[in-house]
Amino acid sequence: MIMIWKILTLFYLAMIIAVPTALYKCRRRFMTKFYLGMLERESTRRLYAQVLLIVLLLFHYVYAGGCPADFGIVISTIVCAALYPFRRADKWLRRLHDKRKTFVYAALLSVAIAAVPHLFTLGVTLGYLLLAALFYPSGRALSGWADSETRPDWRGHPESLADFYY
Repeated sequence: MIMIWKILTLFYLAMIIAVPTALYKCRRRFMTKFYLGMLERESTRRLYAQVLLIVLLLFHYVYAGGCPADFGIVISTIVCAALYPFRRADKWLRRLHDKRKTFVYAALLSVAIAAVPHLFTLGVTLGYLLLAALFYPSGRALSGWADSETRPDWRGHPESLADFYY
């Protein structure tokens, strides 16, 4: 049982590194559909934020199963609860994506917090929040989508969308 817990925890940590390595600025067909969907509909962005929250809560569940006496999980669960309203999650993800200094400081904070024994789950939660912010549409891309002249061009040539998305 302990081995399964360790494997699941390692899987969650590996995803923070593997997903951006494989998909950042990717021009494959499924990613261009993802980019267009995130730009076109608020409901897609809402689903994205809710899936992030589910993944984080599943991580908390797995971690609580392996370390039931670790009370640091309460702090990261409060951060997850703060992400539940979409407007707040949207604001946080967009701010992390648009402001590089904020992103870098949050990444450094995430690594430093993960080294503190009872705050490991908070560090992983911040890491997943940064991962989600990488694939969230930027303010520039959303304002470009609002412009009726660029919208047909992006739909006609979705492979060029990755340049504007980031």
